[in-house]
Amino acid sequence: MPEVAQELCADPTLVKSPTPEDIDAPITMDDWDSIFKQATAELEDENWDDAGEKWYTLADAAHEAGDGVKEALCRGHVATCFIMLGTEYAREAQTHYHHALALAEEADDHDLQVDLLNKMAGFYSRLGEVHRTIACLNRLLELHDASEDTEAQLHVMGSLAGISYDTEDYEMAVRHYMDVLERAKKIGDNELIGKVYCNLGIAHQELEQFDKAIEFYSQSLELAKELGNKEMEGLAYSNLADAYSTQEEYDEAVDYLEQTINAYTELGDKSAEGKARAELSIAQHHTEENDAAIESMEQAVKLAQEVDDKMAEAERLMQLGSLKLVAKNDNVSAESLLDQSIKVWRNIALLMRRQLLSEWQSEQQMSDNPRAVSFLQQHAAAYTMLQKALVAQNKNNLALEAAEEGRAKALHDLMVLCDDLEWETPEANVMSCTGMQELAQQQQSTIVVYSMVEPDQLLYIWTISAAGGEPVFTTVDLEALSIQHDGNTVNGAVQKLYETMAALSTQMSCRGPAQASDEDVSPQIPSADDEIAELKYLYTALVAPVIGQLPVDKDVVFVPHGVLNLVPFAALKNESGDALIKSHAMSVAPSVRTFGALASRAAAPVSDAALVVANPDLLPQFELEPLPGCEIEGQAISEILGAENTKVLSGPDARMQVVVQEMQNASMMHFACHGQPGILYLSLIHISEPTRLLSISYAVFCLKKKKKKNNRTNTVSTTEEQVGKRLTKK
Repeated sequence: MPEVAQELCADPTLVKSPTPEDIDAPITMDDWDSIFKQATAELEDENWDDAGEKWYTLADAAHEAGDGVKEALCRGHVATCFIMLGTEYAREAQTHYHHALALAEEADDHDLQVDLLNKMAGFYSRLGEVHRTIACLNRLLELHDASEDTEAQLHVMGSLAGISYDTEDYEMAVRHYMDVLERAKKIGDNELIGKVYCNLGIAHQELEQFDKAIEFYSQSLELAKELGNKEMEGLAYSNLADAYSTQEEYDEAVDYLEQTINAYTELGDKSAEGKARAELSIAQHHTEENDAAIESMEQAVKLAQEVDDKMAEAERLMQLGSLKLVAKNDNVSAESLLDQSIKVWRNIALLMRRQLLSEWQSEQQMSDNPRAVSFLQQHAAAYTMLQKALVAQNKNNLALEAAEEGRAKALHDLMVLCDDLEWETPEANVMSCTGMQELAQQQQSTIVVYSMVEPDQLLYIWTISAAGGEPVFTTVDLEALSIQHDGNTVNGAVQKLYETMAALSTQMSCRGPAQASDEDVSPQIPSADDEIAELKYLYTALVAPVIGQLPVDKDVVFVPHGVLNLVPFAALKNESGDALIKSHAMSVAPSVRTFGALASRAAAPVSDAALVVANPDLLPQFELEPLPGCEIEGQAISEILGAENTKVLSGPDARMQVVVQEMQNASMMHFACHGQPGILYLSLIHISEPTRLLSISYAVFCLKKKKKKNNRTNTVSTTEEQVGKRLTKK
């Protein structure tokens, strides 16, 4: 994201307009400088409320005196205070910013306009409103063009190029970078020219225009050599290697990576050298130089340890283990290396959780922090490879433990954080196979755990019986199954099924344009009587191999993995066309540990209070159409739960901060609204007729969050829809 001014913070207080009781005497312009200094000091002390009050008062005084510049300055500061109080006050901040900008434009104050537009660009960038961010930057560019401020022009143009790149509009990014290049050449800034060559190469590589990418990388390399800039030279070699690797031209990639290593070795940059050696190892593996690949990765691991880069160490240990497993069939060495990798990951996770807990305690609220999820995505491959190494040695129960540990960890850890539990050791929250067996017996539920170890090629399934006994391990050759079914795949079936559901939702449930597809690629929308082949194919791949292990008189809990989280298990059909829900009672959980935690909490609810959020006001920037029947659904749920114990929030009353506050007192919650990713408002449609595709917006799990002080609980429900949008985006 471009480097634009962002003055954002969080605090639960509120800037309020001053009342007559707050002011002993009217503010005069003679007092203006003194009060302004007081407000500035309070801002530096992070006293946003008092600072905002004073600036609000000064803005009114400046307005009365007819001083538009001072009024604009104060209203801009009021907006900044609102931002620092949290994004829930974004509308108030926006109002003050636009008022201030209009006053600055009316006064033709160039510097004040620049300052306000910089802050507004940062404000809209933080909110994710790309078009408004770009509008602010374009207006800034006009001002800098008028003042002929070349340095500022280049900064804004670089920010515009960065936004285009981040939003995957690479053609626009190329145009912006070419503008920067032209101006950089005019002023003779060779360092900047070299960086722009590099960025142009990256943008063209994203567009799969590899010849142009290599041309720009080569120009960057030539300029780096002329300037004697080893850092730029190493980066250029690395980019050239990446361009050739992407085209699977690994011999050329190896040559450039060796030159990359030489450049970084000369610089003494062990971190960059280690990264290059890891990439060299992968390229050497592709050229079947496996001994050299293993040696390069061992050196990369050593360098990560020397610079104390735990994340790189864990990743490279995993890659080294994978090489031992795949290239040498050395299962024992692979298991040892993968175990080392996971131990490092666990320690990283422990530090991360403690940091998140510290942040929560200091802010008294859980922030929307994606780091835990991102962390899990990075090291999931280690668990997958470990499962394969263990299965190859017939250690199927240990492989089950690895599969369980590697999934849905962020969700469970969030629950632990909210319960104020501690981790004595990194291994303290690992669930054993024996623990899973005991849970299945206690809950009288057969648990089915899936692991997609090789997408569309190999699937592992463990069935943990409610009756006790050892887990039954099953492997499914998805590649052979695909050949038998005319090239159909699990990933393809899930995606097609989801797109069909999304198309039905768009047509019949008034979903917003975020789900709509282009007319030329829209899936055919089936009628209610049409046969949906994907439901049978997914049954064949996922359920048929274990159907004999699923008792009809016990509950079945499916624990999916990866794309399988999108599968509507209840609706899957056997060859006779019968839905699974007709023969088995079932639920779905993201992990066995989560199922156990939720089952124990569900057994003893501590409150009868319920919260229903129905048909909240929709923010215009998300372009979502209203969902029909939401308020009716909310009222109906309220009557079912008992109106005397249920609070219903709808329309303007269902603002984020209000809902979050009410959550603290509820043990059950129901959301009847859109489920757009990144928005509070979740969509939940209960399954009433599982064989009707439109009815399935599958309830995946319920999360009860215990509040520290009063021991009340919350239950949050979520749906497949949220994961599904990410699938179709890719």
